[in-house]
Amino acid sequence: MASGWFGSEICGLPVENERKGEEEMYTYNLTQWLAFFIIYCFIGWCWESSFVSVKKKKWVNRGFMHGPLLPIYGSGAVLILFVSLPFKAHPVAVYFAGMIAATILEYVTGVLMESLFKVRYWDYSNQKFNFQGHICLTSSLAWGFFSIAMVYWVHKPFEKFVLSIPEAVLSPIVHVVMMLAAADFALSFKTAIELRDVLVKVEAAKKELKLLQKRLEVVEAVIADEAQQRIEQAQQ
Repeated sequence: MASGWFGSEICGLPVENERKGEEEMYTYNLTQWLAFFIIYCFIGWCWESSFVSVKKKKWVNRGFMHGPLLPIYGSGAVLILFVSLPFKAHPVAVYFAGMIAATILEYVTGVLMESLFKVRYWDYSNQKFNFQGHICLTSSLAWGFFSIAMVYWVHKPFEKFVLSIPEAVLSPIVHVVMMLAAADFALSFKTAIELRDVLVKVEAAKKELKLLQKRLEVVEAVIADEAQQRIEQAQQ
């Protein structure tokens, strides 16, 4: 089979040449997709928690949830694989499919989390070519390269590991982990909503204090003016 836009040996990318082999690479059942989701959630948590901890020189448990899972990484990885693997024979298509899908996910997630929790978990406002601070050109380009890495190198060992586990073993493990993750998410969501309510009340209190301060300034000015008038009258 022709490799399309690029030959099978270009840039050293391990592009599959047989359609049957390609189909086997990205045809997974729901349990296997969930297993990949869990794996990439955990890897994302390890990466981000370690990076931030080293940067701040203290342990920081990153993420929305209490447990060692970052859903945005798992969702991003699974989405990239889902939209990119069908184009595995075309590296350029993999790049753009992954870049577009991940950028859309990043934007939607950022908007939803800010609207729900009144907090920005990331902000690209200081980056060039950003849109509302939720996405930026640099991040989108990086998503494309990440998609290339995922499809051709990163995913292979995890795919081999997951597919090597019998369905009778994999299914209960995945279901238990997903139930625990769902419970964690529900608890974290409740905590985040409570924090949002506190932030809303604090913001309202700040506005009230500013308004009160302005009123006090007006009262002080009136009192000072009346005092000055009385002094002038007394001097007359």
